[in-house]
Amino acid sequence: MNVVGLILSGILLLILLLLFCPLVVKVVYDGQISLKVGLLFPVIRVLPAKPKKPKPEKKKKPKKQKKKPEQDQGKKKNRLFEKVKSKGLSGIIELLKELVDILKKMLKKITDHLVIATMDLEIALATEDAAQTALSFGNTCAAVFPLIALIEQSVKKCNHRENIYPVFTDTETKVYFVLKARILPFFLLSAAMGALFRMLKTLAKL
Repeated sequence: MNVVGLILSGILLLILLLLFCPLVVKVVYDGQISLKVGLLFPVIRVLPAKPKKPKPEKKKKPKKQKKKPEQDQGKKKNRLFEKVKSKGLSGIIELLKELVDILKKMLKKITDHLVIATMDLEIALATEDAAQTALSFGNTCAAVFPLIALIEQSVKKCNHRENIYPVFTDTETKVYFVLKARILPFFLLSAAMGALFRMLKTLAKL
């Protein structure tokens, strides 16, 4: 095997290894949101974004405008848009239904392989009025716990802990949230490619 073949084989092997290395996402909220992603370990900070250093402004030379032929100046018709438009309102609604169905199937494929290793939620509810605090506590529990149950049913595995309680000695609600989830990039790629194939198949029928 020549050198080029060895290099290509090495690149292919590396890609395969990366596809089966867990993609980890970590989200932390403690007054402000923090988001990190990475393979095996969440090492790349996405949020909050690092402040960019201001670059010195360079004087741009005025560009000479090229004259375009009259046929290029007119707006080109989008063939796909015209096909969709020709189907009428019922055809557009049917197309939207199919696209939504494709999206739902793609998300289900992803969530079926998603593992939530940690999901901790702590809410200390407080308002200026004790009665309002008690009411907010009931409303928050009624909203949060069904949502947690839905998430638990939707993903492959979910380790979660919730601690919601009223505070009558304070006037400001405090929220602390930590989420650490992982999924193999292979399943993300598979779901995306499947959705793309079905979408192209649907558009080809127009």
